[in-house]
Amino acid sequence: MIIPAGWAWIELINRQQKLNALKQSVIITPDIAGGITFKGKVIVYKDKSSITFYSSKCTHLGCTINKMENGVIVCPCHGSKYDLNGNVIEGPAVNSLTKLDYKVDPKTGNYIVKPV
Repeated sequence: MIIPAGWAWIELINRQQKLNALKQSVIITPDIAGGITFKGKVIVYKDKSSITFYSSKCTHLGCTINKMENGVIVCPCHGSKYDLNGNVIEGPAVNSLTKLDYKVDPKTGNYIVKPV
């Protein structure tokens, strides 16, 4: 009886860890508009042939980036500017935005992105 109970406990922990990871993920639908879209902890850049996900955390001091001005991504805290590929155009940030990995849900086509 101890072995089945131990196995059940391990299964429960594994399921809880998967659920927690999914809760922390950002779900992006495949019909998202082209260009830049801000989705909380994720910045989405979609062009005609590809989609890229960046962390919305500014690489300067970690402020949440949530706006564009004159075609560039701008941090509202200290004014760091990034191009559409996440590269720094103007500081104080010196590092590019962090690209995020993603998976595609085979059933829905949704992008599942885990922010850092």
